[in-house]
Amino acid sequence: MEPKVFALRLLAVLAAATLSGATLEEDSASVSGSCPGECSLHPAMRARISKDVEWLDKWGGITDAMIRNISLVCDAQTSNECNVKAMRIMIKDGEVYLNSLHPEWRLGPYELIGFLLELYETSKVYRLPDLEFAYNGDDNAVTPAFDWQDPVEYKNPTFHGGPFPIVAWSKTSKSFALTVPYSGAFRCGEDSWDRILHMMDEVSRIPWSERKQVALGRWNLFCSWRYVVGMPPLKNGEPFICPRKHLPTLTEAHKDLLDVGVINDQRGGPEIKPVPLMHQNAYRYLVSTDGWAISSKFDKYLLLGSTVIKAASNRFGFYYDALRPGEHYLECMRDNRTDLVEAILWARSHDDEAARIAANAQRFAARHLNRPARLCYYRTLIQELGKRMKYTPSCANRKMCIPLGRFLQFLTTFPKSRKKCRYAEVLLPYGVNHSLPYTSDADLELLLKVEKLWPRDTDIPPLDNEPYFARG
Repeated sequence: MEPKVFALRLLAVLAAATLSGATLEEDSASVSGSCPGECSLHPAMRARISKDVEWLDKWGGITDAMIRNISLVCDAQTSNECNVKAMRIMIKDGEVYLNSLHPEWRLGPYELIGFLLELYETSKVYRLPDLEFAYNGDDNAVTPAFDWQDPVEYKNPTFHGGPFPIVAWSKTSKSFALTVPYSGAFRCGEDSWDRILHMMDEVSRIPWSERKQVALGRWNLFCSWRYVVGMPPLKNGEPFICPRKHLPTLTEAHKDLLDVGVINDQRGGPEIKPVPLMHQNAYRYLVSTDGWAISSKFDKYLLLGSTVIKAASNRFGFYYDALRPGEHYLECMRDNRTDLVEAILWARSHDDEAARIAANAQRFAARHLNRPARLCYYRTLIQELGKRMKYTPSCANRKMCIPLGRFLQFLTTFPKSRKKCRYAEVLLPYGVNHSLPYTSDADLELLLKVEKLWPRDTDIPPLDNEPYFARG
């Protein structure tokens, strides 16, 4: 194993060993024992990958026609912003290439940038197989064009080749999308997950006994109708309602238990001040709710050493299968509309149990969500997809083929993106292969200004009876 790779993984082991009480020798053995080219995933996360790729076997693997289908759905005439919701990516001879680009306005958020950095780093730590796939840059894999739910619908001559493989960091159990980490929230931003992990001494400065026996919750009022409509009734028969709207209404009657509210609420309610993430560990209980997609704060809450109370949701992330309620977190919005209060009362009366749940979550997160573990997840997923490739990808068959390293280098100086993430963490140790085809900064800027740029490199003509989502 390369020294820089081992150092990265050893840093994660140190953090995990510190939180778990394990010895360095016990955990470092599992790191060094996975060399060369091997990595170890939590069994439930490996099972998630196996489950996500099952449908590809039913379709006979990944074909060139599948990838060309993206153009049928996403050419420049469509109105569903496919260059955001299905960014095309190729891996060839260990190098990663972009076969389409997000528009300039989409480079403000860090979702895509974090994903690209994590994918590039994975390609440098591991030798990846040849592959073509798409990345969903939206909050959820819910657009009809990319949320394969009924395989029978696509077994017809109007949808050439079948649905295409697309990765997403938030999805429902019905979605065919392939689950990946929300890498932007893990590695970008001042309060990223990685930064919190590196500040565990600061996180631990408030012992459990000194934390307020109050549940804190802060969020924006984002609540997708798809989230509410797709949820089953509560166990007592009440219809599910948006937790972000409902839970703050419990605070007034339970001020001794709750400090939950909407930041910048435009409905005329009382102004609720935000609480910096690194100050939220002053509370013994933290309430997590989903908005348009899974909450990135949930990942971070697992590290803070407080008991997380998670509102029910039909969405999940790449590691959720490995978590168990009652062991890593408590639940609310499942039994009835006031079960958050019941969860807090239980935690107060079972303080040792609540502390144990908080410690379990922190230990799990440090061990299984650190950067080497995330790269291992990417590598395992990409390997499984590579096994299902039925053709040899080539830039010669794609109208756009921009080396990812070159594009990341461009992002470090482009005004819209240069401060969005810590590029040096990847570009300094791994560099950029300048022998690959070069795309000038000026050319990249021009491409990004085309809001619906889409390289339609398919030889399959559009049909009059294409599925509705392919017509725009």
